[in-house]
Amino acid sequence: MAGFRDFDAFYKTLYGDRWESLRRALLGHNDAVGLRFNMKHEIEFLENPPEGVYRMDRASVQAAKALHLPSEGTVLDACAAPGGKTLVLAGGSGPQVHIEANELSAERRRRMREVLKAHLPEAIRSRIRVTGYDAARLCRIRKDWYDAILLDAPCSSERHVLNSPHALSEWTGARTRQLAVRQWSLLSSCFLMLKPGGCLVYSTCSISRLENDGVMQRLVEKYGDRCNIVNGEWGERTAYGAIVLPDTSSGAGPLYVAHIHKKA
Repeated sequence: MAGFRDFDAFYKTLYGDRWESLRRALLGHNDAVGLRFNMKHEIEFLENPPEGVYRMDRASVQAAKALHLPSEGTVLDACAAPGGKTLVLAGGSGPQVHIEANELSAERRRRMREVLKAHLPEAIRSRIRVTGYDAARLCRIRKDWYDAILLDAPCSSERHVLNSPHALSEWTGARTRQLAVRQWSLLSSCFLMLKPGGCLVYSTCSISRLENDGVMQRLVEKYGDRCNIVNGEWGERTAYGAIVLPDTSSGAGPLYVAHIHKKA
């Protein structure tokens, strides 16, 4: 019970009177849509998807769609598993765009390959390369390399924690602080790998400000003269991005998104 009490106290401090309704929403229905490709190899998003169709949180779809894709070049999905956002990127990009779906974990990478094989037409799958780098270190060999980058960073995933008694029992406040350190290493590396003039989207499914605006603040403090933060068109505005929370979005989310443009 200590984990639950600590978890509850931590997020009540962040969200105040809103926390009760937000917690109920996190425990409730998740608003998902289905993704599939039609005979013309166009991606479709389905309400109430049938069995066999890939399901994805509605807000997560919007995060992937928020990345401004080039007409040609190379796009990095830096932490790509389980593969849903790679499907969205593949469906939104043209034939001259190549996507690197990167995932450090071998097991998650294996499952992602299965997702891509099951849900992508071969003609589109041929434009995707699956890799297993540590994206936090990849900048050492790939500076100014990618035309666009999506970084959906590993995070606290509070919705999962609340719905898992085991995860909740082990939760401590150190978890979000440790993850924020890792997220900063990933974000700073991705910024260095982005070509000047390119777009970088940073997203998490966390409700912790340490992992969201807190990480973005470090980017602005270090690289503010080299980037512009672009306002999104959906979600609740925050200092550096926007967040979709399930208590005000019919169960979608949580999903934090920040848009970064690297100056040419």
